[in-house]
Amino acid sequence: MVWLWSAVAVIILAAIVTLITSTRPQWTLIQTETGIRVDLIDRLYAYLKAEGIRTKVTGEGTLRQLHVHTKDEARARQLTQTFNAKL
Repeated sequence: MVWLWSAVAVIILAAIVTLITSTRPQWTLIQTETGIRVDLIDRLYAYLKAEGIRTKVTGEGTLRQLHVHTKDEARARQLTQTFNAKL
């Protein structure tokens, strides 16, 4: 009987983990910078956030990557081109 309850608990836990991972938003890499140019990622991040784009920055030290939600990718790429043209 203990094995039955353990199996049920494992199945329920696996179902919860599957639901959580399948509903997570998908992120697309937009830009990567290294060295002294990492501040550009922070400025671009602030610019895209101000325009309503869902973004996140990953990386540490001299490597930064800017990711956007897949639903915002097309608009984010256009805004990134506009931002880079202003530099």
